[in-house]
Amino acid sequence: MSPFERLLIEPRGANNPPVVGFLNSEQTVQLAADSHIPYASFLAALARSEASSLIRNVQTSVELVQVGQHLFPVTMNDTEYKNSWVCSPFNAVISYPLDELREIRNALLRSALRGLIHSVAPMLRAARIDRVVCINNWLLSTNLYPDWNGDGLEELTSECQRRWPDHAIMFRSLNQVCHGRLMTRLVDCGYLLAPSRQVYLCEDLHAAQRKQNSEIDHDLLHRRTRYQVVREFDLTDDDVPRIRELYDQLYLGKYSRHNPQFTDELIRLWRTHRVLRLIGLRSPGGSLDGIVGCFVIDRVLTTPLIGYDLALPRQLGLYRLLTALVFEEARNSHCLLNLSAGAAAFKRHRGGEPHLEYSAVFIRHLPAHRKLAWNTLSLLLTHIGATILQRLEL
Repeated sequence: MSPFERLLIEPRGANNPPVVGFLNSEQTVQLAADSHIPYASFLAALARSEASSLIRNVQTSVELVQVGQHLFPVTMNDTEYKNSWVCSPFNAVISYPLDELREIRNALLRSALRGLIHSVAPMLRAARIDRVVCINNWLLSTNLYPDWNGDGLEELTSECQRRWPDHAIMFRSLNQVCHGRLMTRLVDCGYLLAPSRQVYLCEDLHAAQRKQNSEIDHDLLHRRTRYQVVREFDLTDDDVPRIRELYDQLYLGKYSRHNPQFTDELIRLWRTHRVLRLIGLRSPGGSLDGIVGCFVIDRVLTTPLIGYDLALPRQLGLYRLLTALVFEEARNSHCLLNLSAGAAAFKRHRGGEPHLEYSAVFIRHLPAHRKLAWNTLSLLLTHIGATILQRLEL
């Protein structure tokens, strides 16, 4: 066992507080070779890669930090306002919501919100809102967390302040069901909580299976489709460009260009390091017409990659087939299913329960004008953004 691996797995005792340390390049290479931490080899590859070669609309620096027995990817940014929202708070609260306003049918409300967003944007730029360090940022729409209740959070926060004294410190993708204890610890440590979006969680998958729409999806998958279900070992590198194309059609073409624009290189990394469980739908003619990638940490499953051929008839039910596969995968893995945001009615009808998702941000060390901007943004998101999400069931 290497000294570094021993450091990672040594139990905490009264005289052994949580270890917090950022890895240098030599330790990152050693980690990939030695560590039994889940996805450690992928995280090492992520830290060594140029981010834009993995996600076309992301420019960021990635480091790894060890906190006790856990390993987190950390992204650092400054003024990359055109980044995808997974790495840019400005995009998350300005650029992406402007795209999403089309989901609001009330023209007066839509116009009022557009005006509010445009009025807030200059303040956020002036406050350098994108000067942020984001901990546990996998560069995915939903970051999953290990079973971590915040041990070592104070030390981690202090170390980040020391390394980046001019950056806000952020955690994304928090909800009360999965991260209640961690959120309490973050608030106690001085972090500000701000709602970011509404996600749909399914805790009782067997009850969800009895929903009428779920039964129809199950029947379509097992009795009425001619598609063959193909899994990881049935897929090859030759399928990678098609996987990326199917995702692009849905998440970039139909939804928003501000979603992460994955590259073939990243999909290959996911396959090589078995980060995503890829499940596809192959037609009798051999074409791959649907794909989903399931990401699991600590018995929570989400799907950061999903796509299907939008040119094919809706009667084929490709999205319904993929959804049925995801529910089955979650049930078989005994996981809580995080359906992420969007397609709200579709997810509700299959047992998804709405929960606000939060970002936690530490700003106490920042200049007064930047703290004011963050506090103002938090108030707007809490009293206007969250209310709209909940009342309109978005």
